[in-house]
Amino acid sequence: MRSTDQNFKELCYWCRIGDVENVDRLISTGVNLNDNDEFNNSPLFLASLCGHEDLVTLLLKRGAICDRDRHEGARCIYGALTDSIRNILLKYDISKAVDLKQPFAAHLSSQLNDRGIKSHDLILQDRAGQKVKLHRFLLLARSSHFASQLQSMGDDHIALDLPEDVPPVGLDVISKYLYLVPLLHGISRKDSLAVGRFCKLLGFDGLAEFLEKASDLQDQVEISKLMTEFQHRFTEEARKQMQEFAATVVREKRLVSVTNGIPLDVLHSMKVGPTMPDVFLFVRKRESSEEGFIYPCHRSILTRSEYFKVMFASSFDETTLYRQTQEGILDRTVNFPVVSFPICDCQTAELILSYLYYDRTDIPWQSAINVLRASDALLIDRLKTMTAVAITQSSEFLEMHTVFDVLDVAWEFRLERLEHHVAKTIADNIPFYVTQPSMREAILRSSSMLQTREETDTIELVDDIRYYLLKKYNIDVEDLDEINWDENDGEESITRKDIFTYKSDFQRLENLLQDMNVNV
Repeated sequence: MRSTDQNFKELCYWCRIGDVENVDRLISTGVNLNDNDEFNNSPLFLASLCGHEDLVTLLLKRGAICDRDRHEGARCIYGALTDSIRNILLKYDISKAVDLKQPFAAHLSSQLNDRGIKSHDLILQDRAGQKVKLHRFLLLARSSHFASQLQSMGDDHIALDLPEDVPPVGLDVISKYLYLVPLLHGISRKDSLAVGRFCKLLGFDGLAEFLEKASDLQDQVEISKLMTEFQHRFTEEARKQMQEFAATVVREKRLVSVTNGIPLDVLHSMKVGPTMPDVFLFVRKRESSEEGFIYPCHRSILTRSEYFKVMFASSFDETTLYRQTQEGILDRTVNFPVVSFPICDCQTAELILSYLYYDRTDIPWQSAINVLRASDALLIDRLKTMTAVAITQSSEFLEMHTVFDVLDVAWEFRLERLEHHVAKTIADNIPFYVTQPSMREAILRSSSMLQTREETDTIELVDDIRYYLLKKYNIDVEDLDEINWDENDGEESITRKDIFTYKSDFQRLENLLQDMNVNV
């Protein structure tokens, strides 16, 4: 199938270039990795053909298919630029190409059986006495059937019964489907009919449709292809549901004062509200302010941040209000703790929550610096990288901030991508930047970052600018050895013009370094 989706076209472009961060950003929008472009090329084929090993690995982990028994897979393996890429493709089992196209899906899957922070607060059980521990907020978000039941129950109820006609296999199917654990390989033809019936009852229409279509197929390759298509659909369905749920979390925020403590009746009313939280996130309106907003959140989602994961797994004071019932799940009759957000900015907090709940990675450039600061404090490295991508792709950012502001951000948050973006921007307009006092300051600061400076040391910023000057004029280092640095001998080839224009820009940078008495 050939895709006309603009995000897919952009994805194919970055696969040719080899930009891992931009590909990861676009994958998080839900683009189908197994579509083909107008030339019948898949993203995986383009990445392997162009020799981008890290990108090939990322695409495979996110769900790209390379089945050697199908034309697309064989073509991908045959066209691989290097033997190492070919070996990666050959070793990758098609059964691994599952539903984990997005990191948030992988996180949800891990939460089904993760007992590390003891955040399960509901037992789902069938008539045979089988039980599984779940998170009620996920049933609220992903099943209208279960949501209506939970909303009619009291907050102190810890168990939910499945309908009588759900077969024994149903408990496993439901829990895996809710948590995006790949399950299609594990449903036998024998169980398909019964599973399909209760899926329609619970509103899992996509799963019921897959089972109906798969029942008509005999070829295993076609069945595997159908599995891949539907696992992608399941992920996107869940992502949209979690997006709507995250919007409810934001809508349910309350303005409170903490001067005398947050009133318990406020916390209780939020606890039994539409998101049924198990933790509250407090965001101050400004530094030293006693006022702020509290958001009704969920520990198993906040633990996508390593900061919160450590907090909830420890014996910090914030976690002492948690108590387990005899069944080993969260006791919802006690009060829940309030944890603080590290930045006094609700807009930033809500952007972070949207990332944690449904993997939003399109960060508005106006909020980029605050999101970087919060991501750094919360130890969310991937979001830092995605925010850096947003900065590099925004022309408006450099209209509001200088390139040296961006460099300060790059150094503060250890973002190599932004450092390269700054160096390229400077190289593209070297006559202007060498006249700026901030350029001198940046070079000196880059120089001071060397722990020990020897005569042969280079300054990283200068080195990067020199590199992008070569790229600007499409000159290889080898070309420089053949340059006659005397006057132009009259040849008018484009290459020679580029070389001498490069020389002029290069010399401007050298003159600045000499004027600063910096030997690089």
